[in-house]
Amino acid sequence: MFQLRKRLFTAVLVAIVLPLSVVQAKPFGAGQSFDAGGGPKGGPGLMAAGPQVMNDLNLSAEQIDLLEKKKVEKRKTMINLHSQLQLLQVDLAEAANRKNPDMKSIDAMSRKVGNIHGQMTAERIKSIVYLRSILNDDQRKIMDAHRLEFGMMRGMKTGGKRR
Repeated sequence: MFQLRKRLFTAVLVAIVLPLSVVQAKPFGAGQSFDAGGGPKGGPGLMAAGPQVMNDLNLSAEQIDLLEKKKVEKRKTMINLHSQLQLLQVDLAEAANRKNPDMKSIDAMSRKVGNIHGQMTAERIKSIVYLRSILNDDQRKIMDAHRLEFGMMRGMKTGGKRR
C-alpha cells in the first residue's frame, strides 16, 4: 500500500511539474532580448552573458539557427535533469522523515542529487563552449570583453569579496 501511495504521489508530482516546465519552454522569436543566461528572458540560455552581448555579437542567420537548435536540445536535457532532481529531493525528504531513517540510503540519494547538480553545471559550460565554437574571432573578442566587464561589475556588487 505504501509503495502504491509513493508511486501515485510521484506520478502526480511529475504530472504537475512537467507541464509547468514545458509551458516555460517557449520558442525563441526574433526580437526577443536575452537574459543573464544567454537565452530569451524568462528561460535558461546558452551563455552566461547578458542581452547586450548577444546584440553586440551581430550573429549571422546561420549562427542564430545553430543556437536555436542547440537551445532546444539543451532545454530538453535540462528539463530532464531538473525533473530527476526534484524526484530525488522528494525521495530524500521522505527517507529523512521516516521513523527510523536509513542513513546509507540518505547518503546515496544525496550523492545522486550532487551528481545531477554536476551534470547541470556541465551542460551550462558545454553551452558556453558551443557558443564560442560558432563565433568568429571578432565575435569572440566582443564576448570576452563583455565577460570581463561583467566579471568586474559582479565584483563591485559584492565589494570585491569572494564568497
